[in-house]
Amino acid sequence: MAQKLLSKPITHLTATLLVLFGGYLCVFPHVFPPFSWVVNFAVQLMLFYLLAGMAFLFLKQPKLTFIFFGGCLMLCFYLKFSIKNNSIERWRNSILKKYQPDEEQVRLKVAQFNLTNSSTPDEMLNALRASGADLLSIHEVTPGWNEWLEDSLTQAYPFHHTMVDLGIFGMAIFSKYAITSVDTFYYEEIPCLRACLQKEGTDLCLISVHTEPALNEYSSRRLVGQLETLTGQISRMDMPLVVMGDFNAVSWSKELQQFMDSTGLLESRSGFMDRQRSIWDVPVDHIFHSGRLGCADFDNFSDRAGHHLGIMASFLIQPLAKNVKKKAQ
Repeated sequence: MAQKLLSKPITHLTATLLVLFGGYLCVFPHVFPPFSWVVNFAVQLMLFYLLAGMAFLFLKQPKLTFIFFGGCLMLCFYLKFSIKNNSIERWRNSILKKYQPDEEQVRLKVAQFNLTNSSTPDEMLNALRASGADLLSIHEVTPGWNEWLEDSLTQAYPFHHTMVDLGIFGMAIFSKYAITSVDTFYYEEIPCLRACLQKEGTDLCLISVHTEPALNEYSSRRLVGQLETLTGQISRMDMPLVVMGDFNAVSWSKELQQFMDSTGLLESRSGFMDRQRSIWDVPVDHIFHSGRLGCADFDNFSDRAGHHLGIMASFLIQPLAKNVKKKAQ
């Protein structure tokens, strides 16, 4: 009975329309605003198509197998060409590292955390210390959290700047190196925190960003407006740059794709689900970097309950001459 139902043309047509509709929602989410959230689960949908295709292959349903494998392939290409990073160079360097001595390059390690994700302050403190980062960007800092951070981190991170908020836009930057300048710029009432520092004679800049969740058309427009403001600020800068924070959007979303295209920044993740603890995790916090910084490693932090706490990236600061040569090529 089931085999007959699966073999009917109407079943094949329905499956084709559903697969195409799912892919269309991922590639063009703003055409149907109530379903724009589907783009966040493009990876999970791709894997569902793959598993469904394998199931129909086992059931000897070649047409349904072709339909679902085709949907998987469509989303695979979409995700593949949405990722903008230096993963190929990272892989190449990991191979060469085995046979060549390490070059003398300035290394930088940064981490991004959100305090409200933690189950307990102790677990958050353990993650902050375990990151070993030169520079920490911490979000959703309330007055109570600010006092706790200063008591817990000042010894390891003597230089810091905090902007507390009773809502979601409280931010703090903790650094092992002297912060040479710090300022704040706004999109409407939403702040972005910018700090510059110097490590081993190299000037560096960090921008900490927290956006509103794009839950509807209005908040989506505000997300685009904030990213445009951020793009304008980045266009005036020429030093090695890291932009990190809770963007509340996946890297293959239209908003972040336009942001990366406009600024030339690269994603630190080597893939679209790099080192996620669970297949259901949606990567909405990001660390973007300029071409002067070559990402060498990326990692996620979670507590014992599986709550996502933050992300970390390690960089090699490339000499200016080498970066210019690469751009020319």
